[in-house]
Parts: sequence; structure tokens; C-alpha cells
Amino acid sequence: MGGFDGKAKWPFAVMAFVMLIAICVTVWAVFFRSAGAELAPDYAPQQEEGRAEPIAGDTGGKLEEPEGGGAVSLAYSKEVTVRLSAEEATLLFANPSKSNRDMILQIVVKDEVIVQSGLIKPGNQVTSLSLLEGAGQALQLGGYDGKFKVLYYSQSTSEKEFVSTEIPVSITVEE
Repeated sequence: MGGFDGKAKWPFAVMAFVMLIAICVTVWAVFFRSAGAELAPDYAPQQEEGRAEPIAGDTGGKLEEPEGGGAVSLAYSKEVTVRLSAEEATLLFANPSKSNRDMILQIVVKDEVIVQSGLIKPGNQVTSLSLLEGAGQALQLGGYDGKFKVLYYSQSTSEKEFVSTEIPVSITVEE
């Protein structure tokens, strides 16, 4: 009666071990894990994408916008080339003038955002975008399955829409 036996120490040792593992994981997550995906802004940035240019011959009228909704049109190529030496992606992505939403384009590889454009207004396109800082270090020469993630913003309020579009793309990484 009255003393500790070996069976009473066992649950304490297991709890101490679990707590040690939890502390190690927390330290790793806070200090050593990579930054992860670029966060999309909740409100459209005031600055438009610097590399955006008008779409040649784009004279289409606006799409009909249902009440409480929006309408967009997209034009794009499913091929992207990333040049590590230039730290840029070459692509084709257009927001035709008939769209009634502003857009931000992200290029995602293995759940990692490697490119994020500025605001692309209707009637504009981009053919090259800069890689995010440090994104080139995670890529190797060769091919990747990736995606365009298109984020939509209201032209009147600049608020981010609830819907987004994901488009599969092939990404070739070159020196």
C-alpha cells in the first residue's frame, strides 16, 4: 500500500513523450517550415499587373451579368515555361473585355504558389510574370503538372468573389 509501482510510471512517461513530440513539431512549424502558399488578398490590390498589356483586336461587349452574380471569359494556353535564370514564367493568360470581373492569376506547383500576378483588368493579358521570391529554389529542371488558380474580384467593391477557377497546366522548367 502507499508506494508507486512500475505500472503507475508508464502512463506518465508516455504523456511526457507525447508532449515532447508536440513541442518539437510546434518549434519546427514556427521557425523552420517554408512560408507556403502566397495568400490571395481579400480586396483587389490597387496596383494593376505591370506586365499586363491590352489584348489586340479585343472589341467584344460585356457578358450579361445575372443579379448577384458575375460573368467572366478566359483565354489561356495550358503550357507554361519557367526560366530559372530570368526568374520568370512565360505563359498566355487573358481576361477579355467581355468579362465583368478583375482577376489575379496564381501559378501553383504541388500546392506551392510560385507566381502571383497583380490585378488583371478586363481587356488585358499577360505573357510573362515574375516568380515569387524563393520559388525558383524549390524547382528542378524538367516538367511538372501544375495549375492556374484564377481569383476573381468585383470591379465595384474590389472584394474577392467566393468562387475561383483552377485550370490544369503543364510546366516546363529550364535553366
